[in-house]
Amino acid sequence: MRKLLIIDDEPIIQEGLKHVIPWSEYGYEICDVGINGRDGLHKIRLHQPDLVMLDIEMPGLSGIDIVSQLKKENLPTKFIILSAYSNFSYAQKLMGLGIEHYLLKPVVEKELIQTLEKIEQERLEEQELQNQLAFYNQLNEERTFRALLEGKLASISEQMVKELQVKELQLVRIYGDLPQSHDQWLRENIAENAEQIKLIRKDDYDHLLFIQKDPSFMKTFVLKMKRKFQTNGASPIVLLMADPIYHPEELSQAYQQIKELMDIQFCYSEKAVLRYSYFKTNHKAVKKPLEEQDKKELYHYAEFGDKQNMKKKVAELEQYYRTIRYPQERIKAELIEWCISLFQLIQNNYTELDIVDKDVVANKINSQKNLQGIIQFIMNELLHISESIHGSSPTKGHIVDKVKEYVNFYYNEDISLKYVADLFHYNSAYLGKLFKRETGEYFNSYVHQVRIQKAKKLLASKKYKVNEISQLVGYSNADYFYKNFKQYEGISPKEFQMKS
Repeated sequence: MRKLLIIDDEPIIQEGLKHVIPWSEYGYEICDVGINGRDGLHKIRLHQPDLVMLDIEMPGLSGIDIVSQLKKENLPTKFIILSAYSNFSYAQKLMGLGIEHYLLKPVVEKELIQTLEKIEQERLEEQELQNQLAFYNQLNEERTFRALLEGKLASISEQMVKELQVKELQLVRIYGDLPQSHDQWLRENIAENAEQIKLIRKDDYDHLLFIQKDPSFMKTFVLKMKRKFQTNGASPIVLLMADPIYHPEELSQAYQQIKELMDIQFCYSEKAVLRYSYFKTNHKAVKKPLEEQDKKELYHYAEFGDKQNMKKKVAELEQYYRTIRYPQERIKAELIEWCISLFQLIQNNYTELDIVDKDVVANKINSQKNLQGIIQFIMNELLHISESIHGSSPTKGHIVDKVKEYVNFYYNEDISLKYVADLFHYNSAYLGKLFKRETGEYFNSYVHQVRIQKAKKLLASKKYKVNEISQLVGYSNADYFYKNFKQYEGISPKEFQMKS
């Protein structure tokens, strides 16, 4: 209901106006009645009514005096002026004040209704004009901010520079597809905080520019967004946050940070919020696990069915790309080449295997939305290859050869007969007897011999200390290494190194 205030110094007119029409049917309720000009002006300021009906001639202050005063105060109130007789000079004054609605006493119901309809039409037209103006201002403002993101400083007015100069600015990109309900919630909340948040659409993404003196506002708003976006099973939404800045001309730098975060996000798909400040200070170089040796190791892991080491090696691959910060196009290209090379290595040794085609590899990797999807694809293919290799039980002679090959490859790790037996799906007691019968040696003795032979080569190179070599060949205890070396070679490792 809109509020109506009646102002007239004649009680009989006041009562008549209260009942001249059923006001509620036309969307109005009478909030008060003013008994003269001064009383009426006071009550207008008090109630802030939508419509005022007032007599043009009253003691103290006339209707024209009241309207003149309120126009200076920019109140949005509409007026219907009442007069006992027609007067052209009054009409001229009213038109000069922008008042077009003028009724003669006694008020005729039909004329009053027509006037109310005209006033309603005016309101609709004014609202439409305000909406258009607001839309134009918003569009113009958004264009200005987009230009700033591009580094076009000439596009910003001195007034805007002055307004933004004293506040902290922080740019946030919303990455992901917002459902309609979440998008509506976001826009409503931005509208409620229009002075502190600006919505900027650029490069097909929505960006929020927080303009604030108090950084806690942004943290609170981001937390609310995060909670909202995590509800109703919607697609994951990621917030990419540039560092705070304090000068509008630095917005292009913030936007560059956002673009860098896009590549980082490709490798950190599990995170809902990515802050540039975190990745700027947590960058650590990691060895590139793409060399030939790494591929050979993975080949052997798959060949031996060593899922634990397969996962470990593939996890190293993921960690490398999480730290190196390459664009996702380069990551995909490198991993396509690496996968094709790895699968070709396996195919060359197992020609009967049906290994995924290189075109399929390229399509699968290119279609992934994040690094984790690529890593999962690689792991699934390696597990499939490993299961294919172990699809038929190996012959007895073959299994012993495989065990020996495994020991020669993994001599520097903690190797036990039980682990190797489980790896090849054998009973450990049976495999131990089989190994002794076909090689003439116990499994543990064979492991020690391999390690000692590897240690002799390292000792002869004189590149490492004895304690270092014990670790390199799989002995966690240096004393145990000394004991075993002397048992097999008759001299200590140090003596062997001095003779070499």
